[in-house]
Formats: sequence, structure tokens, C-alpha cells
Amino acid sequence: MAQPSAPAAKVPPPNARHAHLATIPEYSTARVQFLYSSLPSRKHSNPTGYSSALAWWRKTLTDLVHRGLVGDDKLSLHVDDHLREHLRWDSVGRPSSLGVIIAELVHSSDLVPRSTYLASPAPQAYGVASLLARPFWWGLSKVWGSSDGVELGEGADEKEWARRKGDYVLPDLVEKAASTLIPLLPDLHPTALSRLYTLRTFRDKLGARCLAGVTLSEADCEVLATYLARKGECAFDGEVIKFAAPHSTQSTPLIITDADRSTLTLSASLASLSHSIDALSTLIATERDKAAELVRAKKPVALVKAHLANRRRADKLLEERVGQRAKVEEVVWAIERAKGDEETLSALSLGASTLRAVLSSPTLQLSNISATTSALDDALISAAEVTEAVDAVSAGQLGAEGEDEVDEELREMQEAERARVKAEEDERERDRVGEARAKLDVSKVPQGEAAARATAKQDGTEAEGKKEGDKVALSA
Repeated sequence: MAQPSAPAAKVPPPNARHAHLATIPEYSTARVQFLYSSLPSRKHSNPTGYSSALAWWRKTLTDLVHRGLVGDDKLSLHVDDHLREHLRWDSVGRPSSLGVIIAELVHSSDLVPRSTYLASPAPQAYGVASLLARPFWWGLSKVWGSSDGVELGEGADEKEWARRKGDYVLPDLVEKAASTLIPLLPDLHPTALSRLYTLRTFRDKLGARCLAGVTLSEADCEVLATYLARKGECAFDGEVIKFAAPHSTQSTPLIITDADRSTLTLSASLASLSHSIDALSTLIATERDKAAELVRAKKPVALVKAHLANRRRADKLLEERVGQRAKVEEVVWAIERAKGDEETLSALSLGASTLRAVLSSPTLQLSNISATTSALDDALISAAEVTEAVDAVSAGQLGAEGEDEVDEELREMQEAERARVKAEEDERERDRVGEARAKLDVSKVPQGEAAARATAKQDGTEAEGKKEGDKVALSA
């Protein structure tokens, strides 16, 4: 078999599937030749390589289905000749052992025939954590234990291919989709009517919320609803899906009633009327535009009138459809209110019966309550008496000598405290005296100078007085 082209020269066809395959490392190496080669002969001669190839194909096929790259379904694989062509790759061509690979994956329950899955009484799934990364030895154990039911030897692939064509569910992807959707349900189902679906409305409203980047097909929704019903998240009869109320703890299984089916029929009628109203509105605008265009083009009046007549008929029919939708909406809202009232009254009834059951307990009888409170009062009194007795015993354990020692220690502590306080007061008094003396020393120099000036002034005054006296005496 020819070696695969070098990565630089490999140019996959310009479509999403081959673009994705080009991102898988093995498609850029010579290992892809081994993975696409005939594998049955290697099962016993090279069990490790055979197991590794199975694990790789399981992961690759799961990823392709998940992304919707090998069909419209994202939870199921359709095994036919188109699948072989989808997996064709450059010079290595189509995988040579796809029939045996599918057989091994069916044997390990990685693929479950769709009819078997839908009829199974319990969900078939491994943990979501195993989706893309199961241990290598898982694959090897499957090889060693997979001889039963898997054709090997010459021509094994063609024999298995003929046996294995059909639709297969991937339980891991179903569980992954369910684990993504279930936490969202409480916010998606605030009303009773919002919890009712057909497969189509389930796909339209929830199909894009289960797996990132893709929208489930109706076939996927049937598989997922079957799984959710087995998990107790909803009821499903093949056509109608009914979810439980958010945070519901009811132990009885959900039942799809005739009223539920009738409600869905009304909802479908309402959706059909809304679609009809939108179509009539578009038709009215189109007929009006055509009539205006014909007038501008000066076409025959008969043609203009024909379009105007169509618009008039559409106007009348639109008015009727709007009225019909209003009536159906009124009925639907009345049903919604009645279902809400039913749920509320059921809750109140349950609450009343539960309250009666609790109040009927012997513990809550009036006589028992009185006896209990009396016993509690007696117990509290006894506890107080015990506490006082213990305190008295504890206080009397010191004896007369111990009491004297305690009193002496108390006096010493009090004297030490008084001494400390007196020392602090003395210290503060010494500080005040020192501050006063410092202020006095500072004020002595200015006061002496003032006294000297006053004395000098007084002496000068006396001298002048004496001179004046002498002058008076001489003049006399």
C-alpha cells in the first residue's frame, strides 16, 4: 500500500469532515496506513496494536458523530457504504476493516443497535468521563474477550460488514447530552404547558442545548427522550414527552394523559395559526406591491384589480385567522391556569394531610406537652439546686486556714495597688514643682532689670527736685 502524502502536500477536500480529519495527528503520519489496513489478522499476532487501533477508531467515530460530520444524527451512527466513503483519505483510500471495527465496538457496547437501545428496559451507558479517554488496557481487555460474536479470519471484514449495517446509538454521547440538559430543565419549565413536547418541538426548543455547537435531529431526540424516561426525568410514549415539575419529589411515575395530548394538539393549532397569520401578512404586502408596480408600469387595469382583489381576500382571511388564534390562545391559557391550580391544590392537599399526620403524633398531644413542660421545670430546678450544692462544696474546700491566706493575699494586693497609686501621684507632684521652678528662674532676670530702671528713675527725680529747691533758696 502506498505511503500517505507528506503533511505539507496533503490537501483534504474543502469540506468540514475532511478539514476535521486533517486536525487528527494520525492522518498526518504513516500510522494512518496501519489504522486503515486489514486488522483481523493482527489480533493474535499483534494484540497490543490491534487494541490500540480499536481504541483510536472508537474515539474518532465518536467525535465525528458528535460533530455531525457523518450524518444528520449526533447520537447515532448510520453504518452503510456512505460511511466508508466519508472516511476515505488520500492515498490510503477507505478503511479496510471497518466491518470488524464496528463488530468489536458493538461487542463492547460502545455501539448499540438503535432498535435494541429503544427497547431496552434500562439506560445503556458508560460514564461520561470515559467518552474520549478510556484506559488503553480497556481496549486490550476487549480484544482478549471479544472472540465471541465477532467474525475473524479470511474475508472477516466483508462478512461483518454485511452483518453490521444499520443504525447504532452511542450510549456515551446520549449520557453526555442528558447530563448537559438535565441541569437546565428547572429554568426551562416554569409552567405546566412548557413541560409538554412532541419530538419536533423538543428538537426545536431543546435540541441545540444538549451538545455544544450542534442541534440534535428528531431521531436523536427520540433516543434522548427514551434515556431520560428511563432515568425518571420524564415520561415518553414514542410521541409525547412530559417532564416533571421543577424540584418535584413525587414518588409516583409520570403519566401522559389524554388531556396532555389534547393540550399539545391545541398548541400545535396555535403554532399553525401563527404561521398562517405571518404568511397572510406577507401575501398582503406582496399583492399590494405588485398592484402598485403594475400601476406604475401602466399595465391593464384588470391585472391591477386582480392583485387588489387577492389582497382584499387575504385581508379578510387574516382577520379571521387573528380572531381564531385569539380564541385558541384563550383556551390554552385557561388550560394553563387550570393545570397550575391543580398543582397548587394538590400541594395544599398534600400539606394538609402531612400536617395532620405530624399533629397526630403522641408527642404533640396536649397532655404530653403539659407533662413534658412540668418535667422540664422540675429538671431545671433540680439542676439549679445541684449547681448551688457544687458551688458550696467548692467554696468550703479551702477551710479556715485557706480563707485566712486568701484574705492576707488580698490585703497585700490592695496595699501594693495603693503604693503604686501614691508613687504615681508623688512623681506627678515632683514634675509640677520642677516645672514651676523652671518658670521662676526664667522670670528673675527681666524683673531685676525693671527694678534697676525704676530706682534710677527715682534717683533722677530726687536730684532734679533738689536742684529746683536750691534755685528757689538762692532767689529768696
